[in-house]
Amino acid sequence: MVAKIREALPLPLQGYIFWGCFLSLCLLSPALWLGLQLDDYFHWSLVTGQSLVPMAADQGGVFGLFNFIDGNSERTHKLMDVGMIPWWTLDSVQYAFWRPVSELTHAIDYGLLTSFPWLMHVHGLVYFVALLYVAAKLFEDIQGQAMSTAACWAFWVFALAYSHGVPAAWLANRNAVLATLFVVLTLRAHHRWRQSECYGALGWAVLFFCAGLLSGELAVSAGLYLFSYALFIDKSSLVQRFMSLVPYGLLGVVWLLFRAGMEYGAKNSGHYIDPSYDALLFIQVLGERAVTLLAANFFALPPELLSLVPSGPKFIVQCVLLVLLSIVIAPLVIDDRRARFWLLGLLLCVLPVCATIPHSRLLMCVSIGGAGLLGLLFARWWQDWKAGAKHWLVFPMIVVLLFAQFILSPLLLPLEAASIRLAMDGSLNSGAKNLPINDSNTNDTIVLINPPMSSVAGYISGVRAFAGLPIAKYTLPLVSGRQGVTLAMVDEYAFDITSEHGLYDAHNEGLLRDPNQGFSVGDEVVTEQVTVTIIAVSDANVPTTARFRFQQSVLNEDENNLQFYLWANGKPVLCELHSVDQVIQLMLVTNSCDA
Repeated sequence: MVAKIREALPLPLQGYIFWGCFLSLCLLSPALWLGLQLDDYFHWSLVTGQSLVPMAADQGGVFGLFNFIDGNSERTHKLMDVGMIPWWTLDSVQYAFWRPVSELTHAIDYGLLTSFPWLMHVHGLVYFVALLYVAAKLFEDIQGQAMSTAACWAFWVFALAYSHGVPAAWLANRNAVLATLFVVLTLRAHHRWRQSECYGALGWAVLFFCAGLLSGELAVSAGLYLFSYALFIDKSSLVQRFMSLVPYGLLGVVWLLFRAGMEYGAKNSGHYIDPSYDALLFIQVLGERAVTLLAANFFALPPELLSLVPSGPKFIVQCVLLVLLSIVIAPLVIDDRRARFWLLGLLLCVLPVCATIPHSRLLMCVSIGGAGLLGLLFARWWQDWKAGAKHWLVFPMIVVLLFAQFILSPLLLPLEAASIRLAMDGSLNSGAKNLPINDSNTNDTIVLINPPMSSVAGYISGVRAFAGLPIAKYTLPLVSGRQGVTLAMVDEYAFDITSEHGLYDAHNEGLLRDPNQGFSVGDEVVTEQVTVTIIAVSDANVPTTARFRFQQSVLNEDENNLQFYLWANGKPVLCELHSVDQVIQLMLVTNSCDA
């Protein structure tokens, strides 16, 4: 049957391109099971008009899907009041992005396909297959068209890259696929223009670049590859090469001006660093993040899976691997201008994605250059090997790279595609659906004492609303409970919570607070339901003890509308606070406040 399908396809889709797309889709098939996760629920509520949160001012967006935290402190406090974000969120934090093209694709998802989540993922995979196809044609344009050459090697590396798993599978991350698609289309059109002086191709290149910038910030990578192209591939005079970049530069400047004028950007977040707002912090993290991402791209070392490995030894190993790789590719880079183009392009593309916490999903555009470079390396090694030149000194590194790209990476690809659901079912989705909220208590305040991550507990109402379940008026997360906490009653209205590891995970949950703007003893956060007073902080200024004082008694359940819950293995359990001298040791496996 597969053979019949392949024979029915147009000639450009036959051969290695067909089989690469087919195998990649097979490995990505867990995406059909992913459903909605995290930001998807927020996007669904906005597109369908069922928003559960105060709307953000979004001047350039269609639905405001990527402007959840807009830097407006008044709105941030309203989000804290209802529990959409935790109390420890910095009130000036912002991560707002201008992505109207991506928003339009989500309008199709949530406007037409809501009843069939798997079809939303099929819709997203269509764009990914388009990316694979145009990437294959780009490799043929740059490397050469013969199937036995570097173009084929490069395509297979790109098609099997594990780093594509999350962007291809997670609906909310589709912007990365779209942006990368337009990056490749821009490069192809630009290459055609420079090779044939077809000004119609220039028009298409500028149009694709514009569409990419309006799909996701990752599309700035097109400009970086174009700069590398002008240096190493373009054969015209030096002045003509750099004049060819002017249309893209002007468009980029216009995009930046509009983006700034509409107040898009990221600031005061521990995950997103906008160099225009905080250049010093960006420089501080650049080196380590760049090494981590480069090692992740070439050696299939997912940063998110290695986050628990001690950073010192991990960094040393990554540096050693990259140094050895540099020695192996040096002769190729010296001899081949195509290798220099891919190498400089991918190195430049690493820079913008260092603005956030390293994750394999950030490598979409980096992987283009990585695949092109490895394609040339593997092709030369294979040619030399067949000719009798074994190059035994570089052979171990070639084996490591082949293992990483063609065994380890394909094995990781389905895991990456399913990773968000695998992580969220136990830490969010199951607990959200198991909350005992019914029509009789929808006006109550649900207080989650120790969800695994208080930063994602705000998605609970979205999970329940999409599933057609009743939602509470307020759902307040208190502290992140993965490490265990102690709750000690103070009086009828207040209790202290203590954790020597911190009341939230500053590294993994730093999205909502710049680590350089931590807490001090005595700081207060006031919301509608509760006032939080910081009693003790760690050396990193993360609260280790805080007092939570509610507006009403936490003991007398007959006269208040507060319901306290423990997060017991993904199943919230009602917690009865019945004594002013009560002390409770809580772990994620604790299933009773009497424990």
